Amino acid sequence: MNLMINLKTIDNYILFIYAYFFLMPWNFSKSQMGVFSVILFIWWIIKYKGKILSKLKLLFKFLPILLLVLFISFTYLSSLWSESVVDGFKYVNKFHKYYILIIPVLFTSLNLQESKNCIKIVIVSFVSYSLFSLLIYFGFFTISDTNSNTLNPKGIMGYAIVTQYMAIGCLSSFFLAFYTNNRNIKYLFYAFSLICLSALLVNNGRTAQVALVLSIISIFMINLNKFNFSKKKFFSYLLIITFCFSTFLYYLDKDGKLSRYKSAYKQIVKVIDLNKYDGSFGLRLYFNKVGYEVIKENFFFGMGPEDNVIELENIQKNDKNYNHRIFSSYHSEHIDLLTRYGFIGYGLLLSSIISLLYYLREEKKYYFIALSFYSCIFYISLANATFSKKPINYILISVFILLAVIAYNKFNEKESV
Repeated sequence: MNLMINLKTIDNYILFIYAYFFLMPWNFSKSQMGVFSVILFIWWIIKYKGKILSKLKLLFKFLPILLLVLFISFTYLSSLWSESVVDGFKYVNKFHKYYILIIPVLFTSLNLQESKNCIKIVIVSFVSYSLFSLLIYFGFFTISDTNSNTLNPKGIMGYAIVTQYMAIGCLSSFFLAFYTNNRNIKYLFYAFSLICLSALLVNNGRTAQVALVLSIISIFMINLNKFNFSKKKFFSYLLIITFCFSTFLYYLDKDGKLSRYKSAYKQIVKVIDLNKYDGSFGLRLYFNKVGYEVIKENFFFGMGPEDNVIELENIQKNDKNYNHRIFSSYHSEHIDLLTRYGFIGYGLLLSSIISLLYYLREEKKYYFIALSFYSCIFYISLANATFSKKPINYILISVFILLAVIAYNKFNEKESV
């Protein structure tokens, strides 16, 4: 893997895409994603004028992209069975409008190597944000506007977002290193993985921390046969993982963050014994309980955009045993998607990701990078927003397209044989 890119030999359009991906996780302003996406789309039209229709046909030739496009189309269609079609459409458009620009541009513009470069750039951006967070933690500076300091070194965004970067960055950097032959690059990305892990430990993102642990266990258990481990390597990595988990627990305890897990345990016991839903974790269990009831009544199509949230608010208001403020989120992306778009919408999104992983299965490095992204997101989505949280939603869709380009190239190779 060659990290040294000769900028003089790269087309300005591709350079802009590289910058677009590096800056995407930082989200310096609310208009950043919109401005960059529109510029990129206009540039794409100018660059490929006369070839647009032929390029757009590519979108319907590859199953993962087709399923993703169907999911996005279905989310807009679901506005029709919302109480307010206008409000439903506004909600969907708020999160999905730039997908319409991003998907055709990236899938038809980038070649195999450029897509791989973009994935590495996103990961390096995650690492750079993790380093930024660590600098705050060690007291080099604070950010008063976001109340970011040594005790809460989240940086310029909420910890619920940035800890997702750190969890994904930790795992994807590890697999980049693991499947790289160049020793210097291997050590560099192992170091990147540790930087992300360290940043994750010192932040307050309990959900992302648990998601990383569950992702590591899941990926290694499901894909154990894909790792060509000698006994020596196996025990070496087992030692490293044991060390990392020990460090994980030590720093959580040292920074007083282990108490958050103890508190979550007490909240679970309270739900089981007293049927009382208190605290951050207890309320999440309550929202899941409400969500399941909503899903049962609207299984296939969901309630539509915004109607699911109105239903949640009404249930809270009418529940005599509920004594907390009224929330407008289920605090679970899975529940939110199922109540909003039903099993059909949720199934289309899930199928697109599973089919992408299937097509990537022979590209080991990028198969495991894809698993790093979407396994972490799967577990984080149990207790937090992901696809409905900016800018992580744009990152997930954009990385999906990059991985789809890699998978599509492999698919074309097989078809041409």
